[in-house]
Order: sequence, then C-alpha cells, then structure tokens
Amino acid sequence: TDSPEQLDQLLDLIGSVDGVEKTTTSIILSSKIDRGQPV
Repeated sequence: TDSPEQLDQLLDLIGSVDGVEKTTTSIILSSKIDRGQPV
C-alpha cells in the first residue's frame, strides 16, 4: 500500500471476509541481524 491509512483499510477488508475469525499483523521496519542463512 502507499500509506498507513490504505494498509489499515486493507486489513479491515481482510478481517471482514467470511470465515476469517482473527488476524494478526506484524510490520517489520528493518532487519537488524543477519544470521547468514540462505533465502
């Protein structure tokens, strides 16, 4: 999304889908540790 407001609206939309009981959202702003594991 282009803004936090759009993200909020998208998450509300996902939460309103039939069958969705609960959502958990995590936003990773940056990665501080490189564990050297291949992706």
